[in-house]
Amino acid sequence: MSGANPTRWTAAAIAGVLLSITLVAPAAGTPPTPASGPVWDTGQLRYRWLSGSEPPTWMRSAIHAAAQDATVSTLADTPSFSYDGGGAGWIAYTGDIPTDYAVGYAVRNVPSSFGIRLRPQGYPLDWGTLRWCQFYDSPPSGCFDAELITLHEIGHVLTLGHIDESTVTDWNDTIMHAAPKTKAKTGWNAHEFGRCDAARLQLRYGAASPSERISSCLDLGTDLGLSASPGTFIDYGSNLTLSASLRIDADSPADILAGDPLSGRSVWLQRRPVGGSAWTDLVQMSSSAEAGRYFRTLNVTSPFEYRARFSASSSEGLDDATSSVIRISIDDPCVSSSDGHSINSPIC
Repeated sequence: MSGANPTRWTAAAIAGVLLSITLVAPAAGTPPTPASGPVWDTGQLRYRWLSGSEPPTWMRSAIHAAAQDATVSTLADTPSFSYDGGGAGWIAYTGDIPTDYAVGYAVRNVPSSFGIRLRPQGYPLDWGTLRWCQFYDSPPSGCFDAELITLHEIGHVLTLGHIDESTVTDWNDTIMHAAPKTKAKTGWNAHEFGRCDAARLQLRYGAASPSERISSCLDLGTDLGLSASPGTFIDYGSNLTLSASLRIDADSPADILAGDPLSGRSVWLQRRPVGGSAWTDLVQMSSSAEAGRYFRTLNVTSPFEYRARFSASSSEGLDDATSSVIRISIDDPCVSSSDGHSINSPIC
């Protein structure tokens, strides 16, 4: 790209708020993307074309694609984006941006409205002439991907700021770089939020569901409980139901995620002989309809100690957890009846 090397290519305007500096340790490397200001309610954010600054057809397609990218890639309980001619938000194809270097610009006014501006194809800037890849049948090197830039601006609408480049260990951890790359550099056409963008959105909005994976940009403790029904002293040969509860540690620095249930994970039931030291994986526990709950029913004829074990997947930012131990005692199967015969004579 010709011309001066700018420090920024995109910009965002947010009034009257301070940068969020909530400290949540990443699993490794890049921290969660900075964010600031109030968040949107769950639901839909509808956008329209700003009258007099409607984008051309090729740009509209890229914008709609970016809206879909945002809806499916946050991993968080963020509002979805959709086009509506009467929407409170607007998107404009215009040179009316208060910088001489940015290709896109976003403003938000939570909870009522937002606006996104995208420069026109061929617009002269202080670093050169803007070229959008979607304008061409065969996009040239040095063009900007309009879908990525729109998704970046939607990130600002959702309260994300620009990443501190000194903290980034992998460019693809985020799309919230102040200077997005052009074709065909690494990350020039990323069409989903990076893992550290998703991490911050999960911290601010919560996970999309209890079974949604937690971004690997986080490193959150978990809490695993275990209970027994009908109790810890049961009749020989009766059924015992062991129930586990898996949650994000309520005391972890997890913002809105703290204490949230975790469904759809792999929770194993372990056992050992009473007084023993070595644990054996007995069976994987089944998921309950209740969020974060797992269970297994056993027919018990011998005393054992039980515990639940959760081993976190490397694909998400959770720590392993082990429950406390439950000791199950069995009633004596050889109690004599009134006629002097053993009640359970086959084993006595």
